[in-house]
Amino acid sequence: MCKIWIFGGTTEGRLLAEYCSREKIEAWVSVASEYGEELLQEELMESGNAGNPDLNHNTCLAKKNLKTVQASSVIKVLRGRMDRYQMEEFIRNQGIHLVIDATHPHARLVSEEIQEACGRTGVRLERCLRAEGEQNKARDWVEVDSIQEAVSFLSSVSGVIFATTGSKELEALCQIPDYQKRVYARVLPTSNVLKKCEKLGITGSHLIAMQGPFSTEMNTLFLRQTKAEWLLTKDSGRAGGFQEKVEAARENGTRVVVIRRPEEDGISLEEAMEVLKKADEGNVGELKTHLILAGIGMGQPSQMTGEVLRAIRESDALIGAGRMLESAERALQNDLLISKEGKAENRQESAAAVEKETKCYKAYLPDDVIQIVSKHPEWKQAVILYSGDTGFFSGASRMAERLREAGYPFTVYPGTSCVSYLAARLGTHWEDAAIYSAHGRELSVDRVMKRLCDPEEPAKRAFILMGGKNGAGQFCERLTQAGYGNVQVTVGENLSYPEEQIRSGTAEEMKKLEFADLSLMLLEVTDEIKRGQNEEEKITDGNNTETKNVEKLIYEQKMVSEKMPSDVRVTESYKNDADKLLPHEASVRACPRIMLAAPKSGSGKTLLTCGLLEILRRRGLNPIACKCGPDYIDPMFHRYVLGIPGRNLDSFFLPAEGVRKVLVDAVREEQAGIAVLEGVMGYYDGLGGTETSASSWEIAEITDTPAILVLDCKGASLSAAAMASGFLHFRKKSHIAGVILNRVSSMYYERLAAAVEEASGLPVLGYLPESEEYRMESRHLGLFLPGEIDRLRERIGRLADQMEKSIAVDRVLEVAGMLPLRIENKEKEKAENESMEAESIAKFPACQEQKVTSRVRIGVARDEAFCFYYQENFRLLEQMGAELVYFSPLRDKKIPDRVDGLLFGGGYPENYARELAKNAAMRESIRRSIAAGMPFLAECGGFLYLHRTLEGSDGKHWEMAGVYPFDAYRTNRLRRFGYVRLLTSSGQEIHGHEFHYWESEDPGTDWEAVKPTGNRSWRCIHEKGGQIGGFPHLYYASCPDFLRKWLDECAKGSQQKYTN
Repeated sequence: MCKIWIFGGTTEGRLLAEYCSREKIEAWVSVASEYGEELLQEELMESGNAGNPDLNHNTCLAKKNLKTVQASSVIKVLRGRMDRYQMEEFIRNQGIHLVIDATHPHARLVSEEIQEACGRTGVRLERCLRAEGEQNKARDWVEVDSIQEAVSFLSSVSGVIFATTGSKELEALCQIPDYQKRVYARVLPTSNVLKKCEKLGITGSHLIAMQGPFSTEMNTLFLRQTKAEWLLTKDSGRAGGFQEKVEAARENGTRVVVIRRPEEDGISLEEAMEVLKKADEGNVGELKTHLILAGIGMGQPSQMTGEVLRAIRESDALIGAGRMLESAERALQNDLLISKEGKAENRQESAAAVEKETKCYKAYLPDDVIQIVSKHPEWKQAVILYSGDTGFFSGASRMAERLREAGYPFTVYPGTSCVSYLAARLGTHWEDAAIYSAHGRELSVDRVMKRLCDPEEPAKRAFILMGGKNGAGQFCERLTQAGYGNVQVTVGENLSYPEEQIRSGTAEEMKKLEFADLSLMLLEVTDEIKRGQNEEEKITDGNNTETKNVEKLIYEQKMVSEKMPSDVRVTESYKNDADKLLPHEASVRACPRIMLAAPKSGSGKTLLTCGLLEILRRRGLNPIACKCGPDYIDPMFHRYVLGIPGRNLDSFFLPAEGVRKVLVDAVREEQAGIAVLEGVMGYYDGLGGTETSASSWEIAEITDTPAILVLDCKGASLSAAAMASGFLHFRKKSHIAGVILNRVSSMYYERLAAAVEEASGLPVLGYLPESEEYRMESRHLGLFLPGEIDRLRERIGRLADQMEKSIAVDRVLEVAGMLPLRIENKEKEKAENESMEAESIAKFPACQEQKVTSRVRIGVARDEAFCFYYQENFRLLEQMGAELVYFSPLRDKKIPDRVDGLLFGGGYPENYARELAKNAAMRESIRRSIAAGMPFLAECGGFLYLHRTLEGSDGKHWEMAGVYPFDAYRTNRLRRFGYVRLLTSSGQEIHGHEFHYWESEDPGTDWEAVKPTGNRSWRCIHEKGGQIGGFPHLYYASCPDFLRKWLDECAKGSQQKYTN
């Protein structure tokens, strides 16, 4: 029998419960409050399906303040709020097979908890969506995305507010100035809610405690009695009384502030009833094996937690590396001793668990583990073992990611990490320590010492997990060679075992000793070392002064620390700051430049960038545009405005010198008068969401570009000033030189600008009011493409006209530095540029002139469906001797003649699936050529095109090129997003980026993708010779040898006649 759990408390939940009662389908129904329970009972009584309510005294549930009531012969009501852990426990204890989430459309947190609980237990979850109401939106409606946005807006206007958003939002409403006079709140008449209102000061006539439903007439009466000028409501759909409220507001002339419904995927009420019917017939399936990811500490049974020992004892199988399995077997043997000698009540249970044959499997890679588990559907529970703590440099995070993808429920049990253990043994603490791993990875001495000697926020100590033969001793040797021989080092070996050993000394003393391969090192530095590390003078070779304009050398003798001998430092003194510049820095500074950045995505960066580019183009300033980060679409808009290719500046794809070179080359090639850089995401948002690496700020730092912060002020007031001040001071050198306010009216601008300038000290350079005349729409991969936006040229023209009126463009140019450094002597300028170029080439291999070994013709698929290409990739292909021949899979009938390889970029093939399918001649041309051996590179959308079929945006499946014998389909979520390091089958590393909602039945396994932050990795890419296809977008300059090797494959077949 299928066990069903419905989360109700809504009209949909009550209708589903009534359906189950009528059809005799047993189900649990959850409601949060007593009021919800009463409504459910009424629904069942009215339908004639109610039984005799019988309070079920479930002791386990009662302890959690949950009450159960037998509402009918088949319906049990569970009343009370539950967190995710309680939900998981209930699912397992009751053996639930199917969960229907019919909670309120705005109960986002509850839905997320339900989703998490079901994901961890492997139970099928269906989200029942409320039907949309028939809305006739008035022009003066104000739509916002959250209660905070609503509060910000209502704080900026005057008038009485009639709030119907429920008691959960009362605290937020109290932030509105004079809320006790302005706000009338309609809430449920429960004792808890009334106490809350009294505590918040919402009392008397301003409190309307009534239970609905409310008709249009009754809502109109409330609006008239309160003299409300504003109705605050949530878009709760057809069943939530939303239509009656807005209709009343329309009749009464009351303006409406609507909190939009969160966008989500799910099924209708009718579809949910069909799911319940099929589930009752047994069409749900059994639960998958529940997996426990367990940290076993250092391996001794005495160090394992009780929950880990219990899991090992109760599981059907143990999976892990050999050392972990040995530790688990010792724990089981120890358990047997306890069962013989321990307390009587534990003996029988422990002995039975040990006597049960627990199977052990040596495996630790996610794919290997999943393969083992999939072969044993009879297992109820299996434990995957990890040394130390699951959250400390273990493979648990990578395993969790793969288990989610494979649909296996899992729970993570933490263990004792070697760091916490060693800190405890030494009687010290570790919350302020920097923690690193050198186990299976490179770790530089400079990286560790810079963190310990950081002048602003130094770490008090550093723990390093060592691996490899005598790793600790070798690291001490490297510390000594780098001048840190007196750093205090402690090394712990065989921690928690009888042979445990902890030794301390200076790095110079410890380098002579031998240590176990797996050990933990603790580093601590003195104040003298920190001062020595943080000296601003640069140590250099006194004889090497040829490449710098050095005025003189300064010799200083400094005592680095008490134990280290005196050290003579040689520093350079320069005639001026410009002489200190690295290669390309002088050229970068020679061109005026500005960056438009923002606190977050969706703030209007692209809109303002396009408008500014159009203004600069009109003025004849010959601008160029660059996009920070890996985005493809924004550079298409830049190209649309200027008529020349945009560039990407990305410090994950390239080192700093490479980023500067891309900018310098663009300036030189286009003879630019000014460069406009558009930021990516939030200004400081970098890798993993917690670093500034690869952020807009880092690009500003690398290129020394002043940034203008674009603040989206819709729904905000004084918070904009706080944001400007916070962003300015978040980094000591923020590069922020001004502010532009977006989506703000002319009336409100002056007041808000004054507040921003007073709080931050930054000049406010203007504003842009919101207007449909130049609005740009977005979709699942970003903005619509330029060719898809109606009257785009006219829109950009109007945008530029408005910006000329409301933004001080001349002041923007001042910030950009429109007085570039000029060298009057042209011959001298040419010579200095060539000198800088040569030095750059030596430092950055991807900058080198690429040797052309053979000429090849590469066919590039390029049209509306395939439009995601990096300009730098094209440049590198051409530098290596490739002739690029463009063709359209949408319109052409075959691939170009005499091509030696094919390039299929990303884009939107799903939006053009019907048209691509209709062009059978092109599909056949591609299929025959590739079958004959033609090399190709296919990325993301191009990879999808080579599948057997592709599910289009219209939901239909269309025939594609058929190179790969499997299908591509749409999913309901973003499958992959972000930067990746890709390890090819030949051991090369190339950087790339993934961003896709569509998925493949077989995304490939020939390469490994590794996230640059964390431990997540997965297999991807199909590679067979020079035929390469997969989801990642590649940046060729991050590994020129990869591209050269692929072009060599193309050249091999250049004499072969591929069938077109």
